[in-house]
Amino acid sequence: MKQIPNLLSALRIALFLPLFLVDAMTVPFWVLYVIAGTTDMLDGFLARRWGVESKFGAGLDSLADFVLVLVVGYKLFPWLKLPATLWMMVGLIALVKIVNVISSYVVKQKIEFLHTKSNKLTGFLLFIGMMTIGQSYFIPVAWVIACFALFAAFHEGHLIRSKQNIY
Repeated sequence: MKQIPNLLSALRIALFLPLFLVDAMTVPFWVLYVIAGTTDMLDGFLARRWGVESKFGAGLDSLADFVLVLVVGYKLFPWLKLPATLWMMVGLIALVKIVNVISSYVVKQKIEFLHTKSNKLTGFLLFIGMMTIGQSYFIPVAWVIACFALFAAFHEGHLIRSKQNIY
């Protein structure tokens, strides 16, 4: 039972190939996407609930998140019709996240991605928001998500640089 959270993260990584092979914006793509997103929500929750959290599990979760973001980003990028200002916001978020990675290495001598509540909320909003691509309200939804993501990135950076380990 204590391996179930890690198996869920591994399943998310294994979904890379099927997600990559199906066409974006189709029912099979969205079914695989929802399964992958559900494993992301469940793995950490179950690990905490059952008291089986581990550095390995956290690392596997981060790797699975990274792989999912890469493949989904690759598949959905052609469908994104974002205004230049929103792309600039995405660039700013990426810059803050890069500074956070550098800061974590300088402050803690290791690269660390904090699983803060604001990062979890941003991930959930991003997960749901991707399903609005192609809808008339996608751009306002994307702006809301980007604002949450920017806040979460600054919050994570603050925690890293203040040497707090509360998450």
